Amino acid sequence: MDVQQLDPNKFHILTKKNKLILLAVTLLFFILVLPPVSYWYYNFALNRPSQTSKEITFEIKKGDLVSEIADNLYEAGAINSKFLFNFYAINTNLDRNIQAGLYTIDAGTSIKELAEQFQHGTLDNSITFIEGWRVEEFARKAAMEFKSVDYYEFVSQAKDLEGYLFPDTYIFNSTITATQMIEHLRDVFDKKTSNLLSGDYLQKSGLTSEQALIFASIIERETSDDDDRPIVAGILIKRWREGMKIEADATTQYVVANKDNSCNTQTLACETKIDFSDINWWKKDLTLNDLNIDTPYNTRKNIGLPPRPISSIGLSALQAVVNYIDSDYYFYINDQTGKTHFAATLAEHENNIAKYLDN
Repeated sequence: MDVQQLDPNKFHILTKKNKLILLAVTLLFFILVLPPVSYWYYNFALNRPSQTSKEITFEIKKGDLVSEIADNLYEAGAINSKFLFNFYAINTNLDRNIQAGLYTIDAGTSIKELAEQFQHGTLDNSITFIEGWRVEEFARKAAMEFKSVDYYEFVSQAKDLEGYLFPDTYIFNSTITATQMIEHLRDVFDKKTSNLLSGDYLQKSGLTSEQALIFASIIERETSDDDDRPIVAGILIKRWREGMKIEADATTQYVVANKDNSCNTQTLACETKIDFSDINWWKKDLTLNDLNIDTPYNTRKNIGLPPRPISSIGLSALQAVVNYIDSDYYFYINDQTGKTHFAATLAEHENNIAKYLDN
């Protein structure tokens, strides 16, 4: 049987024709099919519920860029796509009117709903918690600024978190509950301190995370000067390691305030609810009875550290502890102006007391 040979010219014509058909089909696909499919998927993705199964409390700070908001939302599990949130917010100009504040994001909220929710803002109040405050002071401030927060409920839920509520200025929704506020302060604490409480810093200082936090909470109350703080931290740590009493008045002040009240704020065992708005939680002039009070927090009487932190902790105090300075000093006092005076011997210390405090 003879085998017919293909005409090269005809093959070339067929190949060219097939290419033209393929090109036409491709163009039709991009013109007629892809746009509606892409538009459909775009809207589907915008309205698709997020994958998180729980309610999220989310903060937008003043000056946050839309890209930063998208990153934080994605990290919190509130959105499925950072790119899509950015694209939608910018493409619709919603990025220009995102309001700072603390938002409650329901489980399954879509990207479109979120972007629109951020346009209306919240009924916000600003509140500032100070470094060195105790839980009761946090609760007092929160109850005074927010009608939705009950003092006793706050103290009850936060009494085991002394030192773990980060002091800062916050913007909260006016309807926030004590539980939501405490959880947010605790989350911010973890984020802010994670680096300083890492293995490298703790290994360098030779302290555990809990020990570092206890020392930092004492430093917050003992001195406010950032230059003096690492030296004071070194003194307290050295005394502790050498089996001496660290003798920090702030630890005694911490328990004396509770002793003087008709309500035990550690257990909330109150015969009647009393007004805490005028209580001085840090008694300055300690009596002999105060200094001899029997409690593990009293470092003027007992050797060792208190069982827990005694106040809220800022980054400066924690940095001073994990980067403490070794010195020849064993003693320090603060004069009436707040200046710290150091001494290497008891005789020098007593001389400083006579010179700066007994006048």
